[in-house]
Amino acid sequence: MGPRLTNRYPGGVLRRPARLLLAFALALVVLLGPALPGGGSAVRFATADDTKDALKAFRSGSKAEDWKLRREAYLLISDYDGAVAVQGVLSAMAREKNPAILLTAIGILAGFTSEGAQKELVAQLAKSKGGRKMYVLLALARQKGDKAVPILLETLRGKDAPAIAQAAIALGSKEVKAAIPDLVALLRHKDWQVRRAAAMGIARIAQPPPPKPKKGEQPDPKFRWPVPDELKTADVTTALTTALAAATGRDRGDLIAALETIHEKPYGHNVAAWRLVAQGKEPDERILRKTIKPAYVFGVPIWGSRVVLIYDNSLRSADPHNFGSGDRLMELCEVPGGRPLLHMRLRTTGQFVQAHFKRCIRDMGKGTKFELIYFNETVRQTFGKFASVGTSSRRRVDEMFSEIKNDNGIASYDALTTALDLGGAADSKAWKRGPDEIIFMSCNVPTVGELKEADVVGAAIALKARLRMVPIHTTGVLSHAFEMMRTIAEETGGVYRNYDK
Repeated sequence: MGPRLTNRYPGGVLRRPARLLLAFALALVVLLGPALPGGGSAVRFATADDTKDALKAFRSGSKAEDWKLRREAYLLISDYDGAVAVQGVLSAMAREKNPAILLTAIGILAGFTSEGAQKELVAQLAKSKGGRKMYVLLALARQKGDKAVPILLETLRGKDAPAIAQAAIALGSKEVKAAIPDLVALLRHKDWQVRRAAAMGIARIAQPPPPKPKKGEQPDPKFRWPVPDELKTADVTTALTTALAAATGRDRGDLIAALETIHEKPYGHNVAAWRLVAQGKEPDERILRKTIKPAYVFGVPIWGSRVVLIYDNSLRSADPHNFGSGDRLMELCEVPGGRPLLHMRLRTTGQFVQAHFKRCIRDMGKGTKFELIYFNETVRQTFGKFASVGTSSRRRVDEMFSEIKNDNGIASYDALTTALDLGGAADSKAWKRGPDEIIFMSCNVPTVGELKEADVVGAAIALKARLRMVPIHTTGVLSHAFEMMRTIAEETGGVYRNYDK
């Protein structure tokens, strides 16, 4: 249904406090008493003096050398809900470089519920620019209530394309029916990222997350909310169908998802079928046979026009996979709507993944461009740029897989950053020429590179890809960084496949 910032704080065990944080911790002991770990709930109704002292301690703690201690400072200041706390957190974020802390801080801002805090976030969005503006937008997308709806609608009607995209997702998450006409209008936007976000917003209004099951009960996989009447109109269906007819990249998948969510019809990429639906008619079998099939990887449809596949070539990829040789392996080698992979030839983890990657590339449509990145301690590119799908590029992929040697080291962050920056490292260049879909496979945890702590890697890539509107599908085979892979996929609107057994 589209990316959403979850309520998890990418975690890790806190280390022993350094000298700088010792003073901070002592100050909080005085202020909170039993609110520290092991002592029960935090004191929510702090006096002005308490808040002033807590903010002073927070500013000190947010400058610690150990990033996990800096993050703990944010978690502790979350109990001082108010406009001043919002200002303090945003000021600290301006000098913070660690993405795991930034993701935590966004969650803290979203969790502030006081009227003063909510008004301050709205005011900050109205006057902020750049990264600060985007962080506030991400916080407001998660924040409960409708206080921010007017400023989000104003942002949606603005000219800042990345901000428009995040506002569209936020309004969809808040199920704002008043945003539907604007979201429909944005389906004609020149940027695929905005069209994608508009489709996501529409789909989320059509079908919000299901209610949480009662304790001891399992969620009902068939549960559906009634689709709002405002979405079940010929105009909305026609607008989505027209956008789908014109689309050539990743936004096709999100437009299809919106149409299928509204109408509960599995017509996929079949413009003629959806046009009939808009007219109140049903397509016949002759029309349905003309449905365009995408390429698939691990059962995930790939709609991008500039696709990057990332292959973990560390030592563990040479290990035998643990899927056996019977029904389980056959199931994992199925390709929707096509012939399955030749499973009997796939004995190692690497062979299993290579077969899926090569099949995906072979099935990519005419006009698709792609790059294949492989990594261990070193990150390498097959082409050094986006290459057109064709006989020569497919042959080069086959040659590369036959030539590469497994080696030690897992530079996950560097590999993912290389993929995201393939069209240019600057956000403005990546927005225009970067990938529109990424597939990341790993059978290990990060060990080398600029960032090598799994939760930091997950937060860094999730934020970067989300703001660029690039979905990342993650596949973990055997033992891998489970939470990192899940975070990246969930926050970017991708799919996480867990093949650990």
